[in-house]
Formats: sequence, C-alpha cells, structure tokens
Amino acid sequence: MRPILLALVAALAAGAAWAQQPPAKRTILQRADVAASPAQETLFGTVEIAPGSGNVRHIHNGTEIGMVLEGRIRLEVDGQPTRTLGPGETFMVARGAPHRSVLDSPTGAKLLSTWTVDKGGDLLIPVK
Repeated sequence: MRPILLALVAALAAGAAWAQQPPAKRTILQRADVAASPAQETLFGTVEIAPGSGNVRHIHNGTEIGMVLEGRIRLEVDGQPTRTLGPGETFMVARGAPHRSVLDSPTGAKLLSTWTVDKGGDLLIPVK
C-alpha cells in the first residue's frame, strides 16, 4: 500500500510542476487571408539559391510567405519597392504577383517558405 501512496504523491507533484511551467512562446511572423475556393493546399519547404543560380520572374496561384534562413536576397515584387532581406527577415508575396529573388550574398542563400496554392497546379509559373 505504501509504494502506491508514494507513487500517487510523486505523480501529483510532477503534475503540479508541469502545470506551473510557462506556455511555449509562439510568435506569428506573418499572417494572410487565404481563399477557400478553388481547392487549395499548403506546401512548406525550403528554397536554396546557390551562387550563380537564381529565380526567374514568376507567379504562384496562391500566397507565398517566407523567411530568410541564411545569406541575403533582393526580393523584387512588381508594384512594390525592392527589399533586401537577411537572416530572420520575412516576406509575403500575394497571389499572382510577378516576383523573383535575386542572390545578394556571395555564399548563396536559404529560405523557408510556405505556399498556399491552387491544388493540383504548378507551384511556379514563369512570366516575362
């Protein structure tokens, strides 16, 4: 009986300690409304831009939200001022906005992005 009582007291103490822990910190970096129709899907991934490579001007049939993890890029979005972004900086590109990321770092760059786009379509559509 005594081992059961000790186990119960230990479990209660552990539960009380867990309840006193502060919640995990959540920081919303960027938020955007997303259309519900047509059917869409969200993709979460990385973009790596090696020296000597880059993105052609393109659009997405949806919204892109991203953050620079490494290196620096120059983000060119039609109708907006060009932005130079480094590690920790975020961006959003609206549905159908022609844009490209130009490498602005001698060692390359790595981005973390989400794309909420029309389901079943191409992720990247080149434009002139």
